Amino acid sequence: MTRAAKLFRRLRHQEGGQSLVFIALAMIVLVGFAALVIDIGRVWVAKQKLQGAVDASALVAGQDLPNSNQAFTDALSYDGASGAKNQLGGYGMTPNAPVVTFECVSHAPNYSAGATPTCPTDSSSKACQPSGAQSPYPSGATTCNAVNVTETATVKTTFGGIFLPSFTVSASATSAMRGSSASPLNVYVIVDNTRSMTSACTGTVTGISGTPERLDCAKAGMQALLQQLTPCNSSTSCGTATANGSGQLGANVASPVDEVGLLVFPAITGNPPAMSTLNKEIDCSSSSSFAVTYPTYQSYTYNSGQPDGGIPAADDYIGYQAIALSSDYRPSSANATLNSTTSNLVASLDWGQCPGVVYPNGDYYGLKDIGGQGSYLAGAITEAQHLLNVNARAGAKNVIIVLSDGQMNNPKTFTDKNPCNSAVQAATQATAAGTTIYAIAYGSNGTVCPDTGYTYTDKQVMQDIASSAKTFFYDPNNGGLTGTFATIGTALGDPRLIFDCPPAPATC
Repeated sequence: MTRAAKLFRRLRHQEGGQSLVFIALAMIVLVGFAALVIDIGRVWVAKQKLQGAVDASALVAGQDLPNSNQAFTDALSYDGASGAKNQLGGYGMTPNAPVVTFECVSHAPNYSAGATPTCPTDSSSKACQPSGAQSPYPSGATTCNAVNVTETATVKTTFGGIFLPSFTVSASATSAMRGSSASPLNVYVIVDNTRSMTSACTGTVTGISGTPERLDCAKAGMQALLQQLTPCNSSTSCGTATANGSGQLGANVASPVDEVGLLVFPAITGNPPAMSTLNKEIDCSSSSSFAVTYPTYQSYTYNSGQPDGGIPAADDYIGYQAIALSSDYRPSSANATLNSTTSNLVASLDWGQCPGVVYPNGDYYGLKDIGGQGSYLAGAITEAQHLLNVNARAGAKNVIIVLSDGQMNNPKTFTDKNPCNSAVQAATQATAAGTTIYAIAYGSNGTVCPDTGYTYTDKQVMQDIASSAKTFFYDPNNGGLTGTFATIGTALGDPRLIFDCPPAPATC
């Protein structure tokens, strides 16, 4: 073999060895990219899961403000750490304890310039870090109007463990307090108190021995609503309430925020009902009785274009209103205890108002199942909207909550061959006037309406009465209503996530 051939053969063998080196290096690069894709993807998913838990924690805490005690407790209950309601696992993820910080910011409701929020202390590792010095655990409400929840988590890597065994991800969310104090509410609750409400409720009602009635569950639900709303801005005392006049039950504090009234159908006898008749509707006597006739009734013009449905001014209180708009239901914004002994509104919902008496069942405590004339909801909705109009307050939001099975009847004193459609039209007009209507179809079972010109079932009527799908609730099983009413109360004053800014005192 010539020298040139030997040299060529040697060079060819050297190139083969170089290929193995290149392949080995390429494999390392490919594995590195795989590690980057898989591990970074895992970190991204972990980050999103942590953000979701922190958002939930902040929103729940914001709902409790200005009571930082409860806000702090709930923030720790809904974070992503082990044992919390939104605890996170998988993806090699280990969440750490959250840090809860209270703030007073100008872009959240109830801002108080110069206020310094207090911060609860906790013996566990779940700490609250306020701006400034650590404050004592507060006894109740504070000046906080926003809460921040920040949480970190360690995410282990798999392929990249040789170079970087773990990543640390962080998520933060700031929630403003419920907005009810910033946007006052005028709320009328319309309750079906026909004889059908004497049937059994499958929910549990505290204070009722035996099987509660559907009306019992309705009253318990309304109590839950009142505990979610805000009677006044003060966290210490709303002050003395002044009774409503003009033949109305109910009272208002000096500077009310959320006012709540109660209408019932069938209507209470009288135009307007006498105070003695109204008192029978909510007193403790089992002998209270009601005439089984409607009050004098003005035929409402539902499509007249008038914002009040065409009710003459002289008939402001025709007879569906049991309790006028009132704000005396709680002693303060921070105190959730209902004023059962001083508020007519609470008395109408409280079977415990009569001392020494136990009520297993029956119609003689609080609201009564007066029955007699069936269900004509159109009149109650129209009257509620009219009352909202005549009691309008600047900046206040109008709300009507309707609880019924949706089984409408023709009224006895005049002819309406389409009572279901009339109820829907009354609700449509109220919604067009800016009122938000929540409808609770309670025990609706598909019964067809008696309308001659329209085809509705009881559930469809209630669906169409609601302002939107989000404001419609359906319970065909006559269950407990505290959760439903509490959900509505929360929706009326929803906390909201806001952009963060430097800790208090601060303006953003």
